[in-house]
Amino acid sequence: MTLKKIAALILALLMTAAAFVACAGEQNKTDETTEAATAAEVQSDETESLYDKEGYLKDSLPEKLDFGGIEIWTLYDSKVSNPEFFVEEENGEQVNDAIWKRNLTTEGRLNVALKYNGVKGNDGNQLEYCTAAQTDYDSGDNLYAIYGSYSRTIPLLSMRGFLQDLYETEYLDFDKPWWPKSVTSELTIKGKLLMATGDISTNVLWMMSVFYYNRDLWNDAVFGYNLEEVANSGGWTIDKLIEIVKDYYKDDGDGAVNANDTFGIVMYNACCDAFLNSCGVISIDKDGEGNLKLSDDFLGEKTDTIITKLATIAGTKTFHHSSTSADEKAIFFAGHSLFITDGTFIITNSSNGKDISFGYGILPTPKFDENQDRYITNIRYPYQIYAINSKSQYIKEASAVLEAQASHAYRIVTPAIFEVTMKTRYSLDNVSSKMYDYIRDGVVFDLGRMYNYSLDNYYPDFRNCIFSGGTGWIRKISGKSQTIAPQLEAIMELYSN
Repeated sequence: MTLKKIAALILALLMTAAAFVACAGEQNKTDETTEAATAAEVQSDETESLYDKEGYLKDSLPEKLDFGGIEIWTLYDSKVSNPEFFVEEENGEQVNDAIWKRNLTTEGRLNVALKYNGVKGNDGNQLEYCTAAQTDYDSGDNLYAIYGSYSRTIPLLSMRGFLQDLYETEYLDFDKPWWPKSVTSELTIKGKLLMATGDISTNVLWMMSVFYYNRDLWNDAVFGYNLEEVANSGGWTIDKLIEIVKDYYKDDGDGAVNANDTFGIVMYNACCDAFLNSCGVISIDKDGEGNLKLSDDFLGEKTDTIITKLATIAGTKTFHHSSTSADEKAIFFAGHSLFITDGTFIITNSSNGKDISFGYGILPTPKFDENQDRYITNIRYPYQIYAINSKSQYIKEASAVLEAQASHAYRIVTPAIFEVTMKTRYSLDNVSSKMYDYIRDGVVFDLGRMYNYSLDNYYPDFRNCIFSGGTGWIRKISGKSQTIAPQLEAIMELYSN
């Protein structure tokens, strides 16, 4: 064989080998691509299975739960501030119809009949509610599987010792977003959780503490800057509030302070509590072993500083407060105050918001200082907390009802309240909508507020110190701490049994 023929043969073999390798490479690439595509599809399917068609996280309740049409009774607070437990019928109003749909969906999904018996349980009527629950419990009938009432009533009921540990129920899933971590972490004591709230309570949203301000008065005063921009930059603090309102007061001409004057800020007395939480102070803390104690910030210099600062305006004409919330709202809605602090409901869930004749804006409650990393939102007392009767024959079913109610509230009711009613209908621009995000994202719960009636009712002492000159806080609370300590031990004992 000539050299030319040998070279040609070698070249042919090399070309064949190269083609074979190329084909193999293409095959491998195809296989890899197919495998990657398959994996992506599986991942996509798994991701999609976690969310409903609207993009809301699904709950972990079994797809098929049929409780045979049993009646699940709730003892509810008949004096609830805003509709929450049920509505009588659809009426075309968005939040009303969302509550209707939530309940109807829950009943159909679980094959249960939701039944309600109302007893007054709001502030001043806690004993009436607790007595009704106790009577049913002691009778052995145990008609009520679920308790739902005012935020300081269910904690009082828990002290009677017949609430079910919610962690020991079958269907409640506290890893889901409709049960806020700020609630479960606060209310978990010695590894037990006897009550909870979140999206299941419409009043958690309605009672978020906020600052509304009169934009017309603000513009007329020519402050020269935008309040929402101050909040966005992190500069909305107690000092900034004091700077704005300290000299803001206009007499109506008669020389006496009255509702026709124009004030810097008006508030219902109890709304003053919002400043404590907004400045990062929670009254009850837990030590390394989970034991309850008054927090160092509450006992010490930080709370004393908050009181001292606010007292510089609380004792002046610019700061109008009273024990009747209706008085303060009337002043603000008449256009006679630059600021009001209260729950969102005073505008977003009342006729007042529809009839306001001036432009208004919304802000979170001021921070302690600019170093505080976020805005923190106190919840006013009239929200609702839920629990389960430990003697009910329907503990399992009640846990499924509460989980379904909370889950469907998260995807049906909360959007109707927050996204539509608050952020769209009653929010004058996108900037105000951003303020609502700050407010909701900063919600906290304070165990001391919930158990306040079992703890010497010390929260009013904070506001009273502000209204009476701002002195003596550390001495006063240090004296009370001696009484509160055994009361905290009694709560821990309840959870230890």
